[in-house]
Amino acid sequence: MADDEAEQGSAHTHSSATITALREKLQELAIALKNSAESPTQSSSQYCQDFCQTLVEYAGRWRMEKDPLPLVEVYTVALLSYAQASPCLSSQCENVPLVLERLSLSCVELLLSLPEHFPGALWEEFQSSVQVKCKIVIQRVKCFSFYIQ
Repeated sequence: MADDEAEQGSAHTHSSATITALREKLQELAIALKNSAESPTQSSSQYCQDFCQTLVEYAGRWRMEKDPLPLVEVYTVALLSYAQASPCLSSQCENVPLVLERLSLSCVELLLSLPEHFPGALWEEFQSSVQVKCKIVIQRVKCFSFYIQ
């Protein structure tokens, strides 16, 4: 019994440290995007590539079947980070809508596979991040359709 509690405490500490590291890494990517001397399309493409690699690296540390909560935290952090970086992303970069689409699909898959019992605070944070992201997606789609016309 004590071993189980110690193992859970250790896993939670590991999870918190990993989520903090993810936040810091995504913040670094956003700063690099904002301060890039490259063209907006080039810097957006690089950001999208680095963002996806980082998300795969951090999401791959947990298995959905075993413990979905850290994955929800990873995607919540990723959604909010992408939303915050989106004003600096070029509408001319083809990777921007692709990353939005894949991130959205991953979130839907994650939601569909969650157990019925889910901690309220984490659920509310995830919902909030999805709502923020959806508003940004709608704005970006309107922007893209304006450029197409």
